[in-house]
Amino acid sequence: MTLRRVSEVPLPDQGTIELVRLSSVDIPEGSARLARSFYDNLFEMVPSVRSMFADDIRPQQQRMADALLSVVRHLDDPDEVAHHLRRLGRQHHRELGVLPEHYPYVGRALVRAVSEVSPTWTSSMSSAWVLVYQWITAQMIAGAEGDDTPPAPPRARGLGEDRIPNGPQYQVPGRAPAGAPGRHSR
Repeated sequence: MTLRRVSEVPLPDQGTIELVRLSSVDIPEGSARLARSFYDNLFEMVPSVRSMFADDIRPQQQRMADALLSVVRHLDDPDEVAHHLRRLGRQHHRELGVLPEHYPYVGRALVRAVSEVSPTWTSSMSSAWVLVYQWITAQMIAGAEGDDTPPAPPRARGLGEDRIPNGPQYQVPGRAPAGAPGRHSR
């Protein structure tokens, strides 16, 4: 997967978004199977990143699966999702040291994981996930670089815990927070 700037990556069209949703429709929120597959794939591709995570990765798996499926569900509100992703990108860069070169591995591991757990998987879904993931990545990297435009702040609409702005935090693989249980020192 190629990293591209936010100005080069438009939000995928509705048909692409629907293919991504279709591939994840039978994956329950917090899917342990999706998260396990994602991290197994990531650690297989890049074994050195395993030491960046707590020994007990289950809480991280839960956050990752919840956040991913929440983003997919809310792509009809791209400004809100982009604002959330940029905030996460900024936070992950500042607090965890996540770098742009981490994102392609995450993308490959993600597409492979969804393909392994989705009962409706097709090759067109793979292409759709790549397009959506490139948009997500561009938003997060823009946030890490301090670019807060063009997304407007989330609109107040009685958002609950399952909505993007206040939803679960997703720690992009790269580093566990300082002091996290099982974190290895360098």
